[in-house]
Formats: sequence, C-alpha cells, structure tokens
Amino acid sequence: MKNLESLPEVAEKGLGGLTAGQELKYRILNAAREEKPAERHFHIPAWVPAVCCALVLAVGMIFALPQLTGTVKDEDDAGIVLRSQRAGEATSVPQMRGDLPAGAVKLSKTGSTPSYRSIWEDASNGSFPMVGVNGRYYRMLSNPTSIGSELLGGSLGTVEEFTSEPALSNADSAMSNKVAQGETIYTISGMDGTLVAAAVDGSYRVFQRVGFNGSSVKGNESLADTLQVRGHVMAVELSGVGTITDQNTAESLVDTLLDNASFESSGSVSGSQSLLIQLDNGITVQMAVKDDKLSACGTWSCPEFIDAFTNAMQ
Repeated sequence: MKNLESLPEVAEKGLGGLTAGQELKYRILNAAREEKPAERHFHIPAWVPAVCCALVLAVGMIFALPQLTGTVKDEDDAGIVLRSQRAGEATSVPQMRGDLPAGAVKLSKTGSTPSYRSIWEDASNGSFPMVGVNGRYYRMLSNPTSIGSELLGGSLGTVEEFTSEPALSNADSAMSNKVAQGETIYTISGMDGTLVAAAVDGSYRVFQRVGFNGSSVKGNESLADTLQVRGHVMAVELSGVGTITDQNTAESLVDTLLDNASFESSGSVSGSQSLLIQLDNGITVQMAVKDDKLSACGTWSCPEFIDAFTNAMQ
C-alpha cells in the first residue's frame, strides 16, 4: 500500500518533470511527421555480373566469328537482306543482267498485231542524223535515249568534220551532222560492223549501220557483216504479222534471214512494214520491209525469212 501511495511521486521523478499536456502531444506529432521512411537495401547475388559478362561475350562472338573465319558474304550476295550505311553516303548499284538502257524498246506480245513503227531518228534538212566513218554510215536511233559506257567497245576515231551537208563530205573522213567535232566514235562491244555510239548533248547515243548516198556494203560484205546480231537476239517483231518473244525461235528466224538474204541494191525500200530485232544488250535494231525485201545497209531479198516468220506465228 505504501508503494502504491508513493507511485505519483516516483512517476514524476522518472519523467523528469515532463507533463502529458498539449505541448507534449504536439511534439510527438511533429516528430512523427519528420521521421523518414527506412531505406530498403537490395542484395544482388554474386552470380548476376558473371552472367551479364557472358551474354556480352556471346553476342560479340556471333558478329565477330564470320570475320575471323572468312565466311562473310560479299555485298552482292543474294543472301544479304539489309545493308547499313552512313546517312548521305552514296551506294553503287551494279547493272544487273536484264537491265535496259534509258528509253530502250522492249518487244512484247500485246494480244494484237503490231502496227508499223520506226526507231530511226527522222530526217531534218534533207538528211537524217548520222555519223560516217571510212565510207560506212550509221543512222541515229531514237531509242535508247542513252546507254552506259559499259556497252562501248573500241574507238573508231574522232569526228573530224561537222557538217550540215553530209553528202558532200569526204567519204574517207569521220564526219557527222549530229555529233560535235572532236567527239570520239565508239563501236558497240561485239557488234563492230552494225552499231556505233557517240556523245550527243552529254549522253551516249546509238547509231545503226545503213546505206547512204548510194553507198552501203563494202567489198564482199554480207548482210551478216552489216547486221552482226547473231547470238544476241532476244525477240523480233514484224509489223502487220506479229511478235516473237521466245528467244530460241527469234534467234532461229534471224539465222534464217542472215543465211539466206541476197543483196539487191544499195538503195532502200519505203515499205509500210518494219522488222525490229531486240538484242541482249538492251538495244533494238531495225530494217524496213516491203514484201520479201528488207533494207537497212542496202536492200536484201529473203522470202525464206518472211515465210518462216509467218509460220512461226501460226
């Protein structure tokens, strides 16, 4: 009982005079607001850094192994799906087989009989656009409008005379009424006697061997010498008859023409038909046709070709 009676005195001494009033209440509340939450600490297992390093090494080996073993695919390999490059960096795209020069004529079946068309440039001031080299004459084609330098063969010299009257020029010199003086005249690779090319207004244009001013074949030249297309034929079109796009058939028809054509004259025919021969370099050449006669560099008779073409269409 004595201890209980002295409890208030003992409590007062233990609290050091602290009184449970409003002041104490506010102190307790303020202390609770200012108390910061305890920080949480995460423990990273010791094996995690090792696994990350192993993954980095594995990815690096995937990309480095082809370089180390020499099995990197060439850029032109068909297996490449995506190629990266720096922004603004140019890429060179190789010309693939089947690519055509700018403005090239491509023969195809349309379901209807092809009408007459000419790919020779029209005459102007009495003469067609041409070049003449050593008594051989070449007429400019309207198509293609430009070819790449990879089609050029050797040089035949440079234009020595630019003239508006080619018929009055020296036949033994290199002259033109279209190509500027000093420009180089090139052969088309593999077709030296048939096609030449020269720069016209900044682009290489193609010229086909033709007769001019009473001159056509030289010496004992045959049609095959002035129309060197054997082995290069892709398709043929005879206006008013049809179009052959099967390469083997087209090649066979042209062989018939080259093997059987007989020379008629140095002039040309003014028929309402044209024969177009598409070549594997993307260039198409032309002959004018009237009945069984065909002309480009001179006029040639070949009924065997006309008959074979008609039969092929049937």
